[in-house]
Amino acid sequence: MRHKILLPVDGSEGSARAARHVAGIAAMAKDLEVHLVNVQPLGDDWMVRRTIKPEELVKMEREWSESALAPARTILKAARIACVDHVAQGEIAPTIARLAEELGCNQIVMGTRGHSALGDLLLGSVAVKVLHLTKIPVTLVK
Repeated sequence: MRHKILLPVDGSEGSARAARHVAGIAAMAKDLEVHLVNVQPLGDDWMVRRTIKPEELVKMEREWSESALAPARTILKAARIACVDHVAQGEIAPTIARLAEELGCNQIVMGTRGHSALGDLLLGSVAVKVLHLTKIPVTLVK
């Protein structure tokens, strides 16, 4: 049976640790499909619209996404793991949960920023929000 993992990344060290964890899973899994995703927040703020042309914003978001995807892609490539890149825009946690379901993923693996559990709840971290929004198992890598 094919095991599909969604690996949300933001270019942080936490994302790199999650990518290394997925590489470890791949060493044990027979049939693994990895989907990398970077979600850019909506750039529809009035100040953004007033100062940046729409085509410039699209180009910037593409560059930011590529920059965020590159470290995890490099880690997976070094481990000889093929992956499919996804770039999305919207509210980050709901977009991750929706994409995991749409792709038929069995698991979401994502990094954390290393805050305490109470701090994450108070700060409303993306990882905690994803946990609440999905029925798919989520592995948080510290």
